[in-house]
Amino acid sequence: MNNATLVEQKATQSRWRSKAAWVALLAIVGFVLGNWGLFERIGLTNESWQQLVELVLAGLAAFGVWNDPTSKASF
Repeated sequence: MNNATLVEQKATQSRWRSKAAWVALLAIVGFVLGNWGLFERIGLTNESWQQLVELVLAGLAAFGVWNDPTSKASF
């Protein structure tokens, strides 16, 4: 293996460890499942799905307010 291949392999591995990449992947999966109507099959209506999304977004907003990106010791 040459140097370029090793650098590319490390970049690919670090992407799979990225929390942001996993959140983006879950968002895409949720979007696809919603468009196919699979949420109704498991009992989630549009209204309950919207409430769930609002709750998750409120939690993420609260985390963003309390997060201290300058310190690894605190969240």
